[in-house]
Amino acid sequence: MRHAIEKLIGIMEAMVADDHLHDLEIEFLKAWLAQYPDVAQLWPGSAVSGAIETVLADGHVSEDERAYLMTTLKQLAAGEFVFNDRDGAAEFALPLDNTVEVAVRDSLVCLAGDFLYGTRPACERLLERAGGWPAAAVSRNVRYLVIGSKVSPDWAGTPLGQTIKDALALQQAGHAIAIVSERRWLESLATRATPRAT
Repeated sequence: MRHAIEKLIGIMEAMVADDHLHDLEIEFLKAWLAQYPDVAQLWPGSAVSGAIETVLADGHVSEDERAYLMTTLKQLAAGEFVFNDRDGAAEFALPLDNTVEVAVRDSLVCLAGDFLYGTRPACERLLERAGGWPAAAVSRNVRYLVIGSKVSPDWAGTPLGQTIKDALALQQAGHAIAIVSERRWLESLATRATPRAT
């Protein structure tokens, strides 16, 4: 699996090298991920797959969508985002609950920040397909706060920072809200979608 993920990163590096994404390159990447569905379910393949799904949803790639996909691929290819919760730039100093099991079915989930997977509506659709319900803000009834991977180093002074502080206050008051990364959320969805052997 590691070899396939490294190959995906190499493909992304080659695609963004000339600062232009051609429609044929986008279609190639979509086809490659379809050929390697296991890679498309794991980070960073899940982020790439989600971004391509968002861009191709209406069957036409606008210039804004092309720019969004180019930025996402560049960031992933350059390694600006961490693929491991324990040692990364995008998730550094975030108060993540790395030990809690993530099971969103029948749970209220607040999505905060910007997601590599795609737009907020795309993430909400994914959540709903998994049986969860999106919440606009954290509250006593929210089970998970999922933090998008596009985190700025000064996150504490942003609206995302306030959302995290609100969740921490709820935790200290005894409410069972877990703060998890986009990566752990996507991996939990992929794990639960994988049929179990009998």
